[in-house]
Formats: sequence, structure tokens, C-alpha cells
Amino acid sequence: MPIINKHSTAKKKAAPLSGTALVIVLLVVSVALATVYAREGQDGPLHRVQSIAGMVTAPLQLAGAGVAYAADGAGDAVENATVSDSSYTALQQENAQLRDQLVQMEELRQENERLTALLDIQSQYQISGATGRVIGTGSDAYSREITVNVGSNSGVEPGQAVVGPSGLVGQVTEVSPLTCRVRLITDPQSGVSAYLQSSRDECVVKGAVDGLLYLEYLDDSVQVEVGDVVVTSGMGGSYPAGITIGTVTNVVNQAGTSDRTIIVSPLSTVSALEEVTVVFSSSSEGSDSQSGSQDAGDSGDTNADASSTDGEGSVDESGEGE
Repeated sequence: MPIINKHSTAKKKAAPLSGTALVIVLLVVSVALATVYAREGQDGPLHRVQSIAGMVTAPLQLAGAGVAYAADGAGDAVENATVSDSSYTALQQENAQLRDQLVQMEELRQENERLTALLDIQSQYQISGATGRVIGTGSDAYSREITVNVGSNSGVEPGQAVVGPSGLVGQVTEVSPLTCRVRLITDPQSGVSAYLQSSRDECVVKGAVDGLLYLEYLDDSVQVEVGDVVVTSGMGGSYPAGITIGTVTNVVNQAGTSDRTIIVSPLSTVSALEEVTVVFSSSSEGSDSQSGSQDAGDSGDTNADASSTDGEGSVDESGEGE
């Protein structure tokens, strides 16, 4: 009779399932669970287990999404860092070019405005002449002049009037082939035959060392108001008639006398002058036919009498006449 080993029998009963058998068991269980899950309602035990499992794993899913987003952001940052070095210089150069273009456009805009104003005044007085750029200014109070880059090669001659975008500027005194020097109407040696636009009364506008214009040789009976416009009369032929010189800004009456100081502010200032036009001819030429006017108005820059060449102007600001 054979002897049975109890220990070996127990070991055979406790042997684990093989891999194939385990797969079969899991498939059977899965099919059974799927069948039960499909047949039970939303309140069934398998549905409740699914809901609980979803709530338990939701934080883990969110954490995983956050990690993935952070990883994507870190990747973008690394990518941007790698391209920034190569593109930063290019962006700087592009910005510099754009700034330069804006500056150039603004310069062109302002130049267009100035030249348009010059064309307007040329059209208004039917002026023919040579337009040039101011390339130099004098700093001496006793000699207020500018240099313009047009000369005899362009038809410029001494004695010709010069206008700016706002009105009369001065008179040509010296000419070279390519440039000319212009004595401004604010120069102490300058004198312009003029009249008050409101009353048509004749006078002379003279420059002074203080850079102001003084209205002289006006009859004491003529009423003058601040804001009155002063224009060239054309007497003597040095300047075309009707060109605006400036406006009256102050009238100082001397107490107890009929003397008064009349200050005129020029419309064209040196600081604003960049382009000017030398006048060859205008529609107002020949207006000096009124030859019976006063001697003080018989010339342009030469009408300043001896008392105005001492460097102190014709009238000082204290209101004392000559």
C-alpha cells in the first residue's frame, strides 16, 4: 500500500494560478461586472463605486494637469530664452530705424509747412525770387545779420528785399556767387518806410540794439493802438509795398509832452527763420511814385539819420525822444 505524503498534497493545492488562467479569470470577472453595470441603474453599487473613485482621483488628475502645464510653460520659457539673444539685437535695430524714420517724417512735415508759408506769401505779393536756407546768424547786437545759401549765381543782388514765411525779414547787403548776407530789419542801421495799415499814415520803422523795432516820424496827431499792423509803404523802392512788418505792442506817452515811444514786434524772428526768399520783383514794385513823402522815408536801410548810427537806436525805452 503506497504511503501518501500529506505535505506534498497540501503544497499542490496551494499552488498559484498560471498566467493564462489568471487572464481568463480576469476576463470572466470583467464581463460579469460589465453585464451587472449595464443592467443596474444609476443608483446601483457599481455606479456608486465609480463616483467615489472619480472623486478620489480628481485631485490627482488636477495635479497632473498642473504639472503638465508647468512643464509646457517651462519649455516655452527655455525656448524664448534661446531665441531672445538672437532677436533682441534685431529688435533694437528695428526700433532705432523706426525712431529715425519718425524724426525724418517730422522734419519733412515742418519743412513742408515753412515752404508752404513762403509760397503763400510769394503768391500773395506775386513775388519772383530765389529761396534759400539760412546757414548763419550774427550774434553781434550792433550788426544783426543772417547768411543765406543763395548768391549771384542765383540772381541775387545787393539791395534786394528778403521775406520770410511771416513777412519782411531784411535786405541783402553783400553777395558772393553762392551766398548772400542779409541785414535784418531789427539791425540798428536798418530803416524801413512804412505805414499804419489802419490809418494809412506814413512812418519809418527802425531797428535798435535791443532787438526791438521802433516806429518813428509819425505825426503826433495820429492815434496809435496796441495791435495796429505796420506794413511796408514801398517809398524809395528799397522794399515792395504792402508786406507786413509787425504789430504795435506798446505805446509809451511822455508825460507833459507829445512825445511817445511806439514799439513794434516783428512777425519774422531770427530764431524761427530757416528758409527765406530774396525778392527779385513783385506786383507792388513802382509804388514809390508818391515822391512827395518825407525825407526820412526816401530809402530802405539808408534812411536812418546820423542820430541812429551811434549804436543807441533812435528812441530809448525810457520814452525820451531824440
